[in-house]
Amino acid sequence: MFKRIFIPAINWMGSRIEKRHFTAPPVYIGGCGRSGTTLLLSILSAHNEIFACPRELNLFEGAWERNQRLTVPKFYRLYRTFISEKIKPTANRYCEKSPSNIRHVEWISRLHGGNFKMIQIIRDGRDVVLSRHPRNPEKYWVTPERWIDDVATGMNYLEHPNVHTIRYEDLVSDFDNTITGICNFLEIEVSAEILHWHDHTTVQKNKALFSNIQEINKDAVGKWKKTGFEDRVKQLTENPEAIGLLKKMNYI
Repeated sequence: MFKRIFIPAINWMGSRIEKRHFTAPPVYIGGCGRSGTTLLLSILSAHNEIFACPRELNLFEGAWERNQRLTVPKFYRLYRTFISEKIKPTANRYCEKSPSNIRHVEWISRLHGGNFKMIQIIRDGRDVVLSRHPRNPEKYWVTPERWIDDVATGMNYLEHPNVHTIRYEDLVSDFDNTITGICNFLEIEVSAEILHWHDHTTVQKNKALFSNIQEINKDAVGKWKKTGFEDRVKQLTENPEAIGLLKKMNYI
């Protein structure tokens, strides 16, 4: 009943907002969970030209293709966000962050006729698999298998002209150069707001975090080297495919 009555109205209203505000290619963020996707969204939200969707919408999960026709039943979530959230008047593109986006690059491209931008963020899997779930601190969030699958999928797009790949470690240790590369890829100015993003971000919190967005720090880099994590790290590194991916991204 909800879908039949309300979704057409949401799509109509949201598409009108989209046409009025957004003239530049949309931006998607993807990558394995716990790899810095939320941090990156918060940083990009500080730019005057970007409207950042504050919640993960997972737009392409459950999409399907039949007779060369793509159906994205959850896309109304984007239009609902346009309706419910304040869009700064200077924004000319939207940015949506869902880790699963990296698995749907081809569908994203088809939906937008190739006119899109994707930023893929990759983090050392040995640190990723140590991240605890914010709603269940006794449980690890990402399995070694998930990191391998997501990063291996992302490797297919390293040379894709619409996909820009960064490493989490470079974002936190060489911020200015990494952000400059992202802005050049998006063809936007390296603004004072994005360089001082924490004072201008519109994404202050997210369900993927334990607390509000914090200033960038390097404390989480290389956590796997500390004592007490040997067994967990071994679950990842005993897999030859994981070793190959770590080497490819210059972690070992």
